[in-house]
Amino acid sequence: MISSTGNENPHGNDLSCHSNSDRRLCTVDQVEQLKSAIRILPIWSSTVFLEQAIGQNYAVLQANEMDRRVGVFRVPGCSLTMFNMVTMSLWSGSYDRWIAPALRRVTGNPRGLTMKQRIGVGPLLATAAMSVSAAVVGARRRLALAGATTMSAFWLVPQFALMGLAEAFGVIGELEFFYTELPKSMASFSMALLYMALGVGNLVNSFIVKVVDEASSRGGRTSWLSSDLNAGHYDYYYWLLACLGAMNFVYFLSCAWAYGEEEKNVQWEEEGETERPVA
Repeated sequence: MISSTGNENPHGNDLSCHSNSDRRLCTVDQVEQLKSAIRILPIWSSTVFLEQAIGQNYAVLQANEMDRRVGVFRVPGCSLTMFNMVTMSLWSGSYDRWIAPALRRVTGNPRGLTMKQRIGVGPLLATAAMSVSAAVVGARRRLALAGATTMSAFWLVPQFALMGLAEAFGVIGELEFFYTELPKSMASFSMALLYMALGVGNLVNSFIVKVVDEASSRGGRTSWLSSDLNAGHYDYYYWLLACLGAMNFVYFLSCAWAYGEEEKNVQWEEEGETERPVA
């Protein structure tokens, strides 16, 4: 029930005032803010897989077991993560300048891609990165067990590049989506949603690692995530993540379809004393 701030009783008593005085009222803005936040939660939940994929750090362990020589130098395994950051930076910097105008001519959308499309590309590329990781890790393990020449660590570059693109599409798309779809007065909440997804993604990653390690080591078997990379099966682990990513993408498509049209939310702003309370 919406009531104005200046209710008057035609019979000259203050009965209505007493009926409202013992209840805590919400403003129209607060109600609309809550509705907007609830509406985006399904899409937010579908981005957790991307944050979980970003948290993968086993590639560095794999790199340490591979040939990291460049001429007379030996590249540190952790330095390969720079390909993630370089790819994300280059793509983010060139998207608005060159890529979006080219896409605009194809899609007819002023942004090049809709915000939901950009978000969806992120988890899809992350799933592709998990698949590439599984293939490379499996090939490295087979070569190591066969006693063949050590595989070059630079075979890991494609998965780092794909994850950089996934972040450039997904994370930036998420921020843009949250800032656009939520009222301007909830800008700080938009940023909080992103960091909350990162936190939940790390928790999910820890849970998956624990479950996979315990399930795969039952019966005295060697765990997929054994500290001995050649004895373990990290390729199976990455294939599992790729399957989860595929299911998550289907879930995202259903959430995006249910959400409907973008930029449909009314940008409710606080109006000070002119706000109308809602009972």
